[in-house]
Formats: sequence, C-alpha cells, structure tokens
Amino acid sequence: MTEQPDSGEALSAQTFLDQPDHASGATELARQLRRIRGLVSGADFEDLSAEIELARELADRIESAATSHPPAEYDSWGVPEHIASNPVIGSRNPAAPPLEAVVFPDGTVRADLTLGVEFQGPPGCVHGGVVAMLFDEMLGLANAAAEHIGMTVDLQVTYVAPTPLDTPLRFEARQDRVDGRKLWCTGTLHAGDTLCASVTGMFVTPRWMLDGDQSKPIEG
Repeated sequence: MTEQPDSGEALSAQTFLDQPDHASGATELARQLRRIRGLVSGADFEDLSAEIELARELADRIESAATSHPPAEYDSWGVPEHIASNPVIGSRNPAAPPLEAVVFPDGTVRADLTLGVEFQGPPGCVHGGVVAMLFDEMLGLANAAAEHIGMTVDLQVTYVAPTPLDTPLRFEARQDRVDGRKLWCTGTLHAGDTLCASVTGMFVTPRWMLDGDQSKPIEG
C-alpha cells in the first residue's frame, strides 16, 4: 500500500494531462450531465414528463449549436482535446467516472473515487467491466507518468472480492519494467483495507511513435 504523500509531493494527473476548462462551458455542462446521470440511475420518480421535455429541448439546442468534431488523428495523442473526450478521464465526457489521479515521486499512480449506482453490476457492487476499464486507464497513466506511451495488448484482472458501490475506493498502478517496445504494469483496487481486485497488463509502444512519425497508422 502506498502512503499518502504530503500535498507538495504528488503531481495531479490533471496537470500532466492538461485538461483546462473549455471556454465554451462544455466542461461544466458535462459535469452537470453526470449529476443527471447519477440521479436518473439511482432514484425513483412518479412523473418525469416535464423533465423529459426539458431534456429533449436541451438536447436539440446543443445539437444545433454543435460543430462537427472528427475523430482524433494519430498525431493528437496527449493533446487536451483528445484527452477531454476520453470515456474514463475526459473532462468533457459525461460518461466518464469521477477519476482524478495523482502521481507519487516513486512513479505510483493513485486515484481515490466513489462510484454510484450508475456503475452497478451485481446488486450493491461495481460492474466488473467498469473495474477493468478503470484499471486499463490507470495502467496507461502509469506508463505516461514514466514517460512511455503504449497500447494495451494484454490485461489480466483478478477479482478478489466484490467492489462496493458508494464506498471510497483506491486504485493504484505502477510501471514495473520496460523491454524495448514492451511495457509491463501492475495495479490494485482496495475498498478500505480490503483488496477487491488486482491487474497485470502489457502494453506495446507503436513503432511509428518511436520513429517520431505520428502520422502513420498503427502497426505491430
């Protein structure tokens, strides 16, 4: 278990990923949509007819104001606009969990978060696929913290105990070793002192990234 460092010893993942609030207000809009997502998923209602009409009107207004945004190109890895749409840590993605990571001086990446009913699998528990998704992102952040970027080749998750909803959780990840283009990482998930899951992953840095030519498509 990694001890929590003093406030000056951890570098926020938000800092090295550089996701400033979008000038248009899209970041705040995504934040409010997350609130709605959690409320709709975890509460009962008698009649939402008026709210449905408001939501439909809002969706129409946003659609009419939006400009097309093509998929990110290979040379945009790491730039704010690409990261902001990430489904795990994207500040402008309403589907993203509330994951904010810090990097310790020893290279360990840690994220403390609480997941609500919108992430439920078995009753009262976080969906196993959500755990795997968060692990994949955490290992990727560990690689980034070590100044390596790789694409996931293998992810082995061992589920030890149910991961509870509405409970403070702690994800930790670190890069263990590098061999050429191959990167190996490990991670854990705890709820308090209970180990809920562990992970090992292998990543590969694409050749075009090592060559410095990020305009090329991904090859083995």
